[in-house]
Amino acid sequence: MRRTINALLLCTLALLTLIPAPGCNVVTPVAYAIHGPGKVEPQFTLDETMKTVVFVDDPSSRITQRRLRYAIAKKATDELLEKRILVDMEDPRGILTAATNEQYGKQMSIEELGRSVGADLVIYAVVTDFSLTPEVGAYLPKAIMRVKLIDTRDGKRIWPPDERGHVMNVQMPQRPGTAPTNTGDRVEVEQQLATRAGLGLAQLFYKHEITETVLFGR
Repeated sequence: MRRTINALLLCTLALLTLIPAPGCNVVTPVAYAIHGPGKVEPQFTLDETMKTVVFVDDPSSRITQRRLRYAIAKKATDELLEKRILVDMEDPRGILTAATNEQYGKQMSIEELGRSVGADLVIYAVVTDFSLTPEVGAYLPKAIMRVKLIDTRDGKRIWPPDERGHVMNVQMPQRPGTAPTNTGDRVEVEQQLATRAGLGLAQLFYKHEITETVLFGR
């Protein structure tokens, strides 16, 4: 009993200082404190009749490799299909290729990119941060994206009300001494972060257990 109490006190101190304590997963307790016990409600209920595609954009080049953008979008797509939130989704590779080809022609709007792959709705996520070490000496892999839903039929944003998009923050729980020490380890952690970001993107749109959430903050 005393060991359990001490562990809880240690985790509480970690939350207050934002310094991970050994054996304490900081991300989940913070999410619990923000959302409360039980379920995390969806931010928006998607229309399953709309053919949908996920497009992860990175205009500021926060992600070093295009494959990671695809990994985020693919994970979100697979999760939404598996949970039966949507039943008709396009592989995100098509819209990513269309966006890449813009450099050889005129720039297309998000709705035009969506229509080019036959989608009625684009889940549009703009990467604003994707890093393993946000500051010198720190190791805290995190991904932040601003998410919008764009109806390709009229070009209107149907969610959120804020034109800047809904901020989605995902972090990976870490313990001291687990920072990657070589290129191979770094590539593996970046892939894990991309997968986690894709899961978080999908979780915005379905109810799930607080113990399952990867969403941090908002």
